[in-house]
Amino acid sequence: MKLFTSLTSPFGRKCRMAAIVAGVSDRVAVTEIDYKTETYLEINPLSKVPALERDDGTVLIDSPVISAYIASHGDEQKVIPSAGEARWQALCLEALADGVTDAGILIFMENKRREEHRSPGWIAAQTGKINAGLDAIEKVVPEFGAHRHIGILAVAAAVGWLEFRNIVEGIRGGRPHLSKWMDSVAAEPFITDTAPPKDA
Repeated sequence: MKLFTSLTSPFGRKCRMAAIVAGVSDRVAVTEIDYKTETYLEINPLSKVPALERDDGTVLIDSPVISAYIASHGDEQKVIPSAGEARWQALCLEALADGVTDAGILIFMENKRREEHRSPGWIAAQTGKINAGLDAIEKVVPEFGAHRHIGILAVAAAVGWLEFRNIVEGIRGGRPHLSKWMDSVAAEPFITDTAPPKDA
């Protein structure tokens, strides 16, 4: 399998985390690519990362789909519980964390505009979504335990990226459970082996 991504992409990072937790990272060739090129447009017509080229040459897009496919080749249960309430909670948490990341990306892109063209109201609205999402995540962190399912990986990727890009200052403030959990997993391979380059 070939994973087309950016090494700074939080969604690509989530897929790489899933590969590590499922025990199949050696089967996923991470290929850094410029998503703005014509070549990549032929791989993913939406021109977004990540995308996964399967062994038969067909391509999957969207990080939840890609993560699930990668996990299916290894210890899938660790990444996506097979049935019952645990499955739905994991997938719902993934959607929540991905939504937090989406809001962060919108702020990141808005801040790339010239200052006089930026919309403070738009940035404030997205910041509100991030804070509301993180507050909801804070409530369920005590349930994480030793689990490393896809929802938890999405949380790690979201928080890691928000801090990497300094999208909203002090996101751990007032969220002691989230802060403590992030510190507790900081040395685990799914974090250390997927961290964005320091010079990015």
